[in-house]
Amino acid sequence: MKKIFKLVLALGLCLSLVACASSEKPKDDSTASDAKESAITAVGVVIDTGGLGDHGYNDAVHKGAVTATTNLKLDLKVIESKEVADYSNNIRSICNEGVQVVVVAGSGFVDSLVEVSQEFPDVKFLIIDASVEDQPNVSSVLFKEQEASFLLGAFAGLMTKANNVGYIAGIESPLQERARVGFEAGYYSVKKSNDVKSVYTGTYKDVGKGKEIALSLFNGGADMVASFAGACNLGLFEAVNEQKEGTWALGAALGQFDKNPTRILASQVKTVDVLVANMLEKVYNGQFEAGAVSNGIAEGGVDFMFNPDTALVDGAVSAEVKAQIEELRGKVVSGEIKIPTTKEELAEFTK
Repeated sequence: MKKIFKLVLALGLCLSLVACASSEKPKDDSTASDAKESAITAVGVVIDTGGLGDHGYNDAVHKGAVTATTNLKLDLKVIESKEVADYSNNIRSICNEGVQVVVVAGSGFVDSLVEVSQEFPDVKFLIIDASVEDQPNVSSVLFKEQEASFLLGAFAGLMTKANNVGYIAGIESPLQERARVGFEAGYYSVKKSNDVKSVYTGTYKDVGKGKEIALSLFNGGADMVASFAGACNLGLFEAVNEQKEGTWALGAALGQFDKNPTRILASQVKTVDVLVANMLEKVYNGQFEAGAVSNGIAEGGVDFMFNPDTALVDGAVSAEVKAQIEELRGKVVSGEIKIPTTKEELAEFTK
């Protein structure tokens, strides 16, 4: 009797297993194949001619890539470009090293990326601060630099006692022009005059050139000087140490307050590192999207930031000025203030 019971039990168990197996949906081979093709094991970054060690833009791009690849346990391959003419071959070279994602930053890469992205259709490309259109494997991210620089310009206007402010830009480009125009518009919005002297360095690498221009601006009477010019910013941070108390530098990139903790009062901030890290994580998770997006204050891409030393800021900036900056930020985010981005728009804005 026991043998019969065991036989029936075994037979029932087999039938149950067969039933469970037959109820499973067969695997979709195409889905499995797609998942395999989208797996990310290595990321490549091609740095522009400004190189690493600029304490600003390129270092921020690299920092974001390091953060993502460390967290996701991916390989990271980096190539620094010596000449603009090297961009295409550097992108090809890093693609041939077996990466599935390539990050480049700056408008100088556009032509090279249009060309090379078509040669490597299975590689995903992320370009920061420039737009490549109609390429299914390219995602472009732009920033609304003018929003952050507008607030910084307004701050300079509210703070200057000399009615004389300087702005140091890098190499002329639409990005640099957006930031410069935004700064001048912000100043004008609170002063109803344009006392800003803007100077292009023509480089992102020459600390000495940045210092030379900064000293010229300070010697010309400026008591607030902002810089948005890569490693040239470091020259400003050196030059301000030679000025009287109450003369300030204004930073950029990720704030740069550590470069001169007591003389950089505020900065226009551009969170390139966070954005690069987030984008790489999205690609890793299969959320790559071709096309272009633009990030301003509302999207967390740019902002105005005070020095984290609250005692320093409180000693120099009144509660009224802080409140005015917050009010302007709200108007920028809501779209109430239409910030100019070109010389022509600035001319209309200041009429």
